[in-house]
Formats: sequence, C-alpha cells, structure tokens
Amino acid sequence: MGQWKIREIDLQLKYPWKTADYTVTNKKNFIISIRNGENIGEGEVALNHKFGETPDLIYTSFEKFTAARTPPEVTSIEELINFVDELELPSSLRFGIESAFVHYLASISEKKVSKLLGIKEINSIKTSYSLPILPIEEITSFINDHNLHRFKALKLKITPASGLETIREVRKNFSGNLRLDANESFSDSKQVLDFLEAAGDDCPIEFFEQPLSRTSHDEYLSLCENSPVDIMADESITSQDVSTYYSERFHAINVKLMKAGGYLRALKQLKNARELGMKVMLGCMVESSLGISSAMKIAHNFDYFDLDGFMFLKNDPFNLVSEENGRLFFSHLQ
Repeated sequence: MGQWKIREIDLQLKYPWKTADYTVTNKKNFIISIRNGENIGEGEVALNHKFGETPDLIYTSFEKFTAARTPPEVTSIEELINFVDELELPSSLRFGIESAFVHYLASISEKKVSKLLGIKEINSIKTSYSLPILPIEEITSFINDHNLHRFKALKLKITPASGLETIREVRKNFSGNLRLDANESFSDSKQVLDFLEAAGDDCPIEFFEQPLSRTSHDEYLSLCENSPVDIMADESITSQDVSTYYSERFHAINVKLMKAGGYLRALKQLKNARELGMKVMLGCMVESSLGISSAMKIAHNFDYFDLDGFMFLKNDPFNLVSEENGRLFFSHLQ
C-alpha cells in the first residue's frame, strides 16, 4: 500500500466572496495524496466552517486516519469506506481521502474513475456562475467586467434586505435564468413567499436555495407546498441519506462531494432523490480544479450544475478544468 500525505494550499480569490454568512478573500484547502512508486492519487479537502470544520480538526483527523491505518491495509473502495466509516471523520476530509484513493486505483489500473464507480462518463457540462453579495451600484460593472453574459444562468447570493434590488439590477444586465441562494437568511415561509411575489411572475427563477434555517422543519413543509418556484436544500442536507423528510420539504437538493463525504455517498444521495421524484444539483465549495474535476466525474443524471468555485481563483494550481461560454471541459480533452 502507498504512503498517505496531507498538504495545505492557499487559494487567493479574484474578489471578496461575500454571502449572508461571511466574507473571504482567500481559502485554505488541503490536498490528500497517496503514492506508491509512480502511481499517485490526489483528493481535495474544502472544509466547511458552518459545520464546525477547521484546519486543526482536519490535521488531527488525518493523523487519526493514518495512525489507525496500521495494521489494516485496504485494497478496494469498499474496504476503504468501511474503514473510514468507523473513524467518524469530517465529511470534507472523508471525501479527500476517498477521492485520492479512487484516483490512485484509477492510476494503477489505467481505468477512468467513472469506470471504477460504474457510472456513465460526461465530458462537459454547463455551469451557472455565482455572484457574491455586492453593493447594488457595483452589479452592472461586475457582470460586464467578468463577461457573465456567456452563462445561461447566474446564481445570486441574496438577503431579505437587498435581494429584490439585486434581482432587478441583474435583470437589467443579464437575460438568462436566475438561481437564488439565501444561505438560511430568511425568517419564515411567509417572508419567502412575499419576496417571491414581489419579484414577479415573469422573473426567470429556476429555484430558491436554502431560504430558511436548516432547523425550520415545519416552515419548510408550508413553503414547499405553496412556493411558485422550486425550493432546494443545501445546508439542510450534508452526508445523510435522502429520505421522505426531504421530499416533503424540498423540491430539489444540492449534492456536494465535500458535504456528502465521498463519491459513493453522493451517488447514493442522487439515486435516493431520483426515486423520490426530486431534482438534483451538483454543487461545490470554493475549490481548485482538482475538486471541480472530481465532481465532473460523477455528473451524469444531474439536473443542474453549480461548479464555478475554481473560477473565483486568481491562480488555479491544477488546471484540470477549462471553461468556454459557460461550459466546463476536462482540460486534457480540449
């Protein structure tokens, strides 16, 4: 078996990334690697502070993993999953370890990741592009400076206070569809419904992502029943299975590899959601193209894609994904 390592990468952003929860100008992610001779596999860890993940927790949890790995040796994906399940690792680290191992197996077997996972391969997808929360007077220049007209949909980070103004200003400068993401900033279902009514029936909103707190269980029941647009779960679902609890409260879910904690968990969430008649988006954190390319490898059968995190970076250390007119490609295919 190979040698496991962890290293930190500092990802500088092109502009401040502001949501209802926080503002950042750089992101510290981690790269997990396993090497045996010339064969190497790498996986990215984009930790989520909202769920208590910190750099110290990632380091101590990785030490826990490497210490517990002796004497057990794993030779298959299933063996690794059974092993890490016992350790109760943070979800983002769990994904970093699993993806590194899967990429390592792909290297030694000379098979594509999609083949190892038993899924259909997709070579390109259309992604939306996300706008951070901006002063209203800066929206037009932001759209023009970043040439966002090339995307079919924009995802808007909004709050109840400035959301309507943001939508109206974006619509003056962008003719495509809108995706709203409130990051739990609305107080109750009535506030959300009033907001959507004020936005207007002609507003091309594809969905409204996580408008209420993840603890607003009853409010989501009412909202799901009465909303004129699809309500999508993000913070409400992490690594757990998609059950009828979700189909009763949401029309769609946002599956992220860093939240799900692995390729196979994410694929199970997709399968369960489909069986319950829900729509599914494949999303991301602020990640390098290593993490984004990992997501693209399981892109078959998703309704929406929000895989723009690497495009926020001043310099991507991997350059595994390219974008043209809103479509993402694996760089080696261009």
